[in-house]
Amino acid sequence: MDPPGGKKAIRPRRTHRKSRLGCTNCKRRRIKCDEKWPSCSNCSNHDVECTFMTVATQSAESSAQEDLEVPTRKSARRFQPHQFEAGGLQQTFRISKPHPQSSSSSTHSTGTQCDILKESPQSTISIADLQLFHHWSISAFRTMRNSDPHNVWQYHIVQWGIEFPSILHLILALSALHLAFERPDERNKYIQKADDHFTFGVRTVTNLLSLEDLDEGNCQKIYMSAVLIIFIYFGRGPRPGEYLIFSDTGPAEWLVLMQGVKLTVQSHHQKVFSGILKPEPPEPLPAISPSMALELHEQTVYTQAAQRLVEREVTDESVLPLYISALDDLYDIMNQVYQRRSAQQTGVALMDLLIGWLYRLPEQFIRLLEEKEPRALVVLAYWAVMFRYMETAWFMKGWAAHVLSGVSTFIQAEYRPWIEWPLNKVREVASE
Repeated sequence: MDPPGGKKAIRPRRTHRKSRLGCTNCKRRRIKCDEKWPSCSNCSNHDVECTFMTVATQSAESSAQEDLEVPTRKSARRFQPHQFEAGGLQQTFRISKPHPQSSSSSTHSTGTQCDILKESPQSTISIADLQLFHHWSISAFRTMRNSDPHNVWQYHIVQWGIEFPSILHLILALSALHLAFERPDERNKYIQKADDHFTFGVRTVTNLLSLEDLDEGNCQKIYMSAVLIIFIYFGRGPRPGEYLIFSDTGPAEWLVLMQGVKLTVQSHHQKVFSGILKPEPPEPLPAISPSMALELHEQTVYTQAAQRLVEREVTDESVLPLYISALDDLYDIMNQVYQRRSAQQTGVALMDLLIGWLYRLPEQFIRLLEEKEPRALVVLAYWAVMFRYMETAWFMKGWAAHVLSGVSTFIQAEYRPWIEWPLNKVREVASE
């Protein structure tokens, strides 16, 4: 009903409440802060230490904020932002070095230290994180192992996560990636969650390694953290310019992760592989089936032809043994791969074999790959073709074709005929 005089009442315009005094963490992440005291909702949901700047210091510090962020970015070693080939990833996974703490006793650390189970009055677990944990407990953990007699992936790694929260964050990141794979219509949402948990989870691990705090008391947890990080890397999917062992620009990001595993194993091998992580005696496998024997023979014939190429062209007596060693190891891996395939073991059951070949490569041979040495790329192609047998695991989808595409991109034209067989084999799988 109109008011007297025929004019409608004009309602005062509702103003939008802007976040002007947001906490330090929200400002750093450039997200809206609800400014709840003593801990905002964003920090409470992630159990991050929430710190507010006073009004007096805010104006002075805000003018210097950009200057302060520049050296922080320069001091961080991070994964560069890449898109999934399907176009899903929006955030960047980072590995950051520890920041120096302020010497002032009147200020709190503004480093983001997310500890889901930290004991504090404001500790909360979000419904979204509970969903990820539930998914891990009922589904995702099953995809990480072929056999698990000690229930490492279902029980012990979760218990370690309660004691060492970085593991818990990495579990949730991997669970989010599995959901992103299973629910493509919600892919972006779960990739964002994986990004957040990875950022929190990886920090403690890399800090411990950089500070040389690895010891017998935490080496198993650090080792499993590094393994989780590698699974997360695969689960993010292939990225342009990164081919596991080399990249467009030389060294590969994945090798940084592998170094964490190597450091842990080399420092405390006996302790790492003890107790529930002690390898089980291998079960006897049946003889290679006739069909697998034919496939193995075919790959062996082509690999031997590549070896003859190497022996003919590599004349440096200090370099040739590197090739021969890598090829000898490759022949052994090939036999074991086809033997396991005969026993219907594929996917993650082949992980130790195929990643083990990369793990054992001498640093000199890795440098040859980083330099795109054509004969080293040929050898790599005959390893990469076996990645196709791992694609029954969700986190290995597309990796065989991706690594071979990198080999094909950088190999010289005169050596292309030597990689046609691996390329054709991967194309056959893609067309099925």
